[in-house]
Amino acid sequence: MQKRKIIIVDDQTSYRSSLKNILSIIGNIKVIGEAANGVEYLKLIETMRPDVTFMDIEMPKMDGITATKKALEKDSSLIIIGLSLYANEDYINKLVDAGARGYLLKLSNNYSLFKSILNYPEANIFFSDRVKTIINKSTTRKKTILIVDDFETNTIVVASALRTAGYNVLKAVSAQEAIRYVIDDEDIDLVVADFNMPNMNGAQMIKEIKKYKGYEKTPSLILSSDNDQKKKKEAKEAGALGWMRKPFQLAKFINIIDNIIN
Repeated sequence: MQKRKIIIVDDQTSYRSSLKNILSIIGNIKVIGEAANGVEYLKLIETMRPDVTFMDIEMPKMDGITATKKALEKDSSLIIIGLSLYANEDYINKLVDAGARGYLLKLSNNYSLFKSILNYPEANIFFSDRVKTIINKSTTRKKTILIVDDFETNTIVVASALRTAGYNVLKAVSAQEAIRYVIDDEDIDLVVADFNMPNMNGAQMIKEIKKYKGYEKTPSLILSSDNDQKKKKEAKEAGALGWMRKPFQLAKFINIIDNIIN
């Protein structure tokens, strides 16, 4: 099994060393770089491509929130996990808005989270339990979103992000399975669908869903790696509110979802 390439960013040498030891025990890793602040980290990623970056928040010269934002502007596929001593709601919101894939508290027992991150970093947004409590208290969102994509890994990633943001999620791997939810009269507030699916594409599915009573005005969003103008036009004519290109930053995606639903 290939080693996970890790960069650790923290102004405390002792903590970097401690985290390196913990990660080495948990998973098959290689620490390819260390940085004491955001400025050093941005220089590192000019020549290095980590699988995961663990990023401290409070650091001299450039803090972790700013570094995360600047790094993801350069490469939106980077996976950055925040680390902090503080369960600060402002820090949490700003880091996630910047595009980070998690926020862990240094003094929490993060063993299972570290293990999940190293095994499958793309499939989740990771928060320590205390951070989850803060997020859940600050949100009243309980809307239901239907995710439709024939590539199941995509539905896992998107569904995880939406659940973390406070939404209920239904998943389907085909247009036919999605329509079954409608036939069963599920309470769906938004449909998020891939365009390119076998048998029935996302636009055709949206058009079909709108034929059912009670779903005529259900909003929808298309996610696609495609940029074909004809397909965009077809989606718009079917009633889709927007077209979002893959890959995308999950924080920006959640912000778009919030705007559509609210």
